Amino acid sequence: MLTTIITSIFSFVGTNIDDTFVLAVWFSQADSSLKRRDIVIGQFLGFELLVLVSVFAAYGLSFLPTDQVGWLGVVPIILGIRKWLKYRHRLIEPHETAHIKSKLKQELKAERGKLRRQTWFKPEILAVSLITISNGAGNLTVYIPLFTEYGTAELGITVLVFSLMTGLWCYIGYQIANLPIIKNKLERSKQIVIPLVFIAIGVYVLLESGVLR
Repeated sequence: MLTTIITSIFSFVGTNIDDTFVLAVWFSQADSSLKRRDIVIGQFLGFELLVLVSVFAAYGLSFLPTDQVGWLGVVPIILGIRKWLKYRHRLIEPHETAHIKSKLKQELKAERGKLRRQTWFKPEILAVSLITISNGAGNLTVYIPLFTEYGTAELGITVLVFSLMTGLWCYIGYQIANLPIIKNKLERSKQIVIPLVFIAIGVYVLLESGVLR
């Protein structure tokens, strides 16, 4: 049991060390529409789906072509470009128009807030989940062989450890985002840094997974 726990911890850390920075980027954007709980829920949903696919594949029940998962790298690239265009549009629009739009958005957010109370799932959660899945696509190459060697008890322990570590990773990401030096730099240059981070993640996933070869 102790060996399984230690192996699970090292496997998680080794495959998700970069997720702390990605989570920090997400937490730096937390506002009235993207809440901290949305980021946490999205991270858990995305990562647990990766674990579930790994379990299915380890027991020969995979319904997904795991060798093609790398194409999910397109998702953060699209999201990064979308954010860049959004920031660019804010910079070039007239100040007066921006002020009017800001007031309209506040009213719209208030209306959306009422609707969102009626449902727990939001587009923001989906965005975080998709980034988590695409950034963790390479994890499958580690998890599938590992799970193949495990019985039910060892698999259950591993899933539990992974879940606890996901919560810890969210906490670490939140703390990084709130470090004064990180927070100030992201706040000053988020129009450039955040889109670049997402695009870089997508390009890395596409190249590392080998789907472009």
